[in-house]
Amino acid sequence: MIVYHPVYDIYHCLTRTLKILRCLGNKSYEKDRIKIYDYYFLFPCETDNITLPRQFSAYKKICRANRYNKVYDVRNTFSQLESVQETAYRALASFGFIENGLLFDDIVKLTNNSIPENLLFELTDAEATYMELVTAFFENISIVELKKRTKLMEYRYEFFETK
Repeated sequence: MIVYHPVYDIYHCLTRTLKILRCLGNKSYEKDRIKIYDYYFLFPCETDNITLPRQFSAYKKICRANRYNKVYDVRNTFSQLESVQETAYRALASFGFIENGLLFDDIVKLTNNSIPENLLFELTDAEATYMELVTAFFENISIVELKKRTKLMEYRYEFFETK
């Protein structure tokens, strides 16, 4: 029996990353920030586990987890996803969709190259709602605070905060 899950699919990660970056605009982002955004883009039901201010609590109900889409070991799943994300980012840089020079500095930024029509997918309702949360809240907090609220990455040993 062959089991498929998009968490291990590099091409699925490519399209997710392009969707996220297109929604965010032509700005530079820390690679860790995009990795966290991608995790919740892939698992929108996991937004229920993010520590959010009261005014954003409605976003915790983007979708409800069931036994088929629930992540039981969040940190392990995220660490497995990171290797797929790194490969996808290098592929996007080699295709000319993100800046190759900035990628070595752990910065992700779209280039001015046009993305082919067959790679431009529309957002689903859950994805659009999640991207509203990203633009309304996540974009206004530092990477350290994002790591702290999501509990996906270590944040205690960060030497500086960037927004």
